[in-house]
Amino acid sequence: MVVEHTNNLLERLVEMSRPGLEQSPINYVQDLLYEQLKNHFPNISPEELYFELLNNGLFDSQEVIDLGKTLRSLEEKNVWRIVQVEFERLKHLWDGEDCPIYIFPLTKHRPNIDGIVANKNGVTYKEAVILFVSQDLAETEIKAMIAHEYHHFCRLNILNKTPDAMSLKESLILEGMAECMVEELYGEKWCSPWVSKYSKEELMKKWRKVFVPSLNKKDVSKHFQFLYGDGTRRLPNWIGYCMGYSIVKSFLVKNSKVAPKILLKLSADEIISNSDFAL
Repeated sequence: MVVEHTNNLLERLVEMSRPGLEQSPINYVQDLLYEQLKNHFPNISPEELYFELLNNGLFDSQEVIDLGKTLRSLEEKNVWRIVQVEFERLKHLWDGEDCPIYIFPLTKHRPNIDGIVANKNGVTYKEAVILFVSQDLAETEIKAMIAHEYHHFCRLNILNKTPDAMSLKESLILEGMAECMVEELYGEKWCSPWVSKYSKEELMKKWRKVFVPSLNKKDVSKHFQFLYGDGTRRLPNWIGYCMGYSIVKSFLVKNSKVAPKILLKLSADEIISNSDFAL
């Protein structure tokens, strides 16, 4: 079973949240999460791990009181089963490896960017994938989500680099590849809205002026402003995600016979040089 039984952990949280407990909500959430995930994150404390998950969409300790209802809804939708079945299909399609997948409810405190309120989020490490899901996700949206994140897992393990050794061009192609695979598997409807946010002309201007001089900038933490944008005219919201998708999409148009499992192994330089964004 690749999809971990986080519903069992959530049941324990529901039980522990009942009145009369001596332990604080934050402590028992931290402890239970660390107990399940510590093998993948051996070098950080329970507090650091909890903070990392909160930043990516985990429900906070005050939301535990409503967790029972949320859990029932996710189980009725067969979320764990949907993810398991789709993972097995993707693993075969991409010649991928087993990947521990953890599913948790998404926080109610969701970011609103450009009028779009998030209803899901995923974070992928070389060791595992963690999905944060809301109750209102359609089945295909759940499948698209695991496809995007599992594609990251496959690509990261092929690159085999630490986050601080990743270049900006690799981060752009990583995101672009994953979203192109979502489009190929499920259709444009299930792509993220940022794939069509900017015109080719707008992207080309930013590409030459802003991105090309920084393509070799290393460390994923330094790529966020390029990927998400910072709301300025220089780096508007989601510009890097749209850029990465457009690069990979144009590569695929020019190289339609490249199979998905082969695409996964191509270098960022090879993809860029055979796309409309060739340097």
